[in-house]
Amino acid sequence: MKKVFLAILVVVLLFSCRQNNTSNEKESVKQEIQKSVSDSKDNKKSELADPDPDDGVPPEQYSPHNSNIQTAARIRKFLTEDLLKDELKLMTEADRKFQYEEVDLNEDGKKEYLVGLENPYFCGTGGCTFYLLNNDGSVITVFSVSEAPFIAMFQKTNGWRDLLVKSNGAMRILKYNGKTYPSNPSMAPEFKQRPRDDAYRLLWDEYPIPTFKF
Repeated sequence: MKKVFLAILVVVLLFSCRQNNTSNEKESVKQEIQKSVSDSKDNKKSELADPDPDDGVPPEQYSPHNSNIQTAARIRKFLTEDLLKDELKLMTEADRKFQYEEVDLNEDGKKEYLVGLENPYFCGTGGCTFYLLNNDGSVITVFSVSEAPFIAMFQKTNGWRDLLVKSNGAMRILKYNGKTYPSNPSMAPEFKQRPRDDAYRLLWDEYPIPTFKF
């Protein structure tokens, strides 16, 4: 009887050891899979081009609406070869920087570019200069005395979204007149309501925005 009991005990112990080994192997495989997925994500991140390597912000933290290097190159070309080519010799290296945001203000499927030039050459006591460009680089509006962010409202005028922007210490509402927006927001009517939280904010520094040179 004792022999039978011992034999059963040996079988139970062997089975238990085998289960433990199997469990350990499964856990090991699971850890390897997790590590592989993690490595894959890290590699994917590392393959992203950093649009502004000097600011210490990882490229995956930028919005795709303001960090595409190819789009920035197009805007740089618009600025240097057309819009600002006669003024380049007057600027310092610190002046030749811009930020941008893509947005479809008239919902025609083509993005417009809001280009911010927030540096000493383009800024005064009342605000800075911003360019609103068509996708082909043509100018829709050059805004003076403005402070980012611009807020794209849901309501439209002549098929284009109304814009809110701070100018000379007050929030102003800008309406499209069929060709352009008011170029001097400080002369536009004040907007005294609270904008909706889900209205799209352009060049809002609540999130990282890369700076490009031109």
